[in-house]
Amino acid sequence: MSKDDGDRKLSWREIDKLKSQSGLSKIRKKLERKDKASSGIDTKNKQKYLKELDKLFVDKEELEKQSFLERLHQQYGNKNFKKLAKEFVERYGLPEDWRTLMLFLDLDDKNLVIKTLEKIKELFPQRTTTEKQGMLSKLKTLVLTSKDETISFKVETLLKELSL
Repeated sequence: MSKDDGDRKLSWREIDKLKSQSGLSKIRKKLERKDKASSGIDTKNKQKYLKELDKLFVDKEELEKQSFLERLHQQYGNKNFKKLAKEFVERYGLPEDWRTLMLFLDLDDKNLVIKTLEKIKELFPQRTTTEKQGMLSKLKTLVLTSKDETISFKVETLLKELSL
């Protein structure tokens, strides 16, 4: 038995292999996995916390308006939508929300649609290019599908005035 058999030096590859199998590296990997898992939970909890915090500082009337808007969007396409839209306008006036204004364009009420068109004209310059493109395509569709000639004419003139 030679002296070299018992005191054999390890190659660098073997040393790295032993390091990666050490207890500390296993603990470190477990901690990293826990951090990744808990970070997803933390962001959810943080968002939930921020929503609750916002509720404390939001005006009650604004909160009612938001819930009414949600209900209005849920009722789109139903018989109650026209009634809810009129009720919303009576309580709060025309919305500033672009999505809701688009929904109001589909109403049968001529006066409300014309008021909505005026509101769109007023808010149009402040919108992003994508929002403007979406509204212009909605207005073009409205020109083609509207049964009322007055509304079609108003929309056509509005389309000529608005530009990206």
